[in-house]
Amino acid sequence: MPELPELEVLKNFLEQRILNLKIQEVIVKKPLVFRCLLDSFRFALVGNKITQITRSGKFLVFKNSSNQFLIINLMLSGRLQYTEMRTKTNAVTCFQIRFENDQELRYLDQKLMGRIYLVTETELSTVPQFMELGLEPLSDDFSLMQLQDGLQRYQGMVKNTLRNQHFIAGIGNAYSDEILFHAGINPLRKSSDLSPEEVNRLYDSIKIVLKSSIKQIQENIGDDIHIENREFMKVHNRGGKPCLICGTKISELTPEGKLTNFCRHYQK
Repeated sequence: MPELPELEVLKNFLEQRILNLKIQEVIVKKPLVFRCLLDSFRFALVGNKITQITRSGKFLVFKNSSNQFLIINLMLSGRLQYTEMRTKTNAVTCFQIRFENDQELRYLDQKLMGRIYLVTETELSTVPQFMELGLEPLSDDFSLMQLQDGLQRYQGMVKNTLRNQHFIAGIGNAYSDEILFHAGINPLRKSSDLSPEEVNRLYDSIKIVLKSSIKQIQENIGDDIHIENREFMKVHNRGGKPCLICGTKISELTPEGKLTNFCRHYQK
């Protein structure tokens, strides 16, 4: 599932390529992902331009020249592809937006779990979870004190606290593993049990891991923005492999059905 770093890179990539280009055609292949009328979707885009792209948590928001908002929640398997019109269409393509430069933006979703919304500014509150998002961890508004308060307020495993979109927006299963590994904190520990020194480390790790991941993705992504590459990760999805710090075999558990990887020796 794409998380904050992937989505931030996607936003930056598309800002450089599709802003203020006239949309010539919209092709819908799999209506199941839409949470709006298909005719409204086409009418809002064809002949218009995308004038702004923003990211809120795990949502990508495309504002058009008619002041409407196309909101995409990629969920588990949603991906965006930017390619030439002549490129062969993937079987899991749900829709295509064709621009005047003979390029197109495609939405791919193998499991059809993503959600596509089209709303006006006054209707943003109708998009599930959108208006309930917590703090953006890379913004100036996210402070050490807010992290301290949240860790006390949200009970349970510290990994789940980091993944709670009502508290911190954009961090999911993979990057919570990476952040906790960087901080040397066991993901199964209770949030409220962390010492002040551990909270300080966790705060620094959130910033460091997210920023460095964005940089890594930007350097390696090329034009294939629909292909997820997380080879730079140090612990997530490395169950059974040696810890890069101490050599201990990385543990792999699935508490609450979520894959969790960590080093039992290094992460206390």
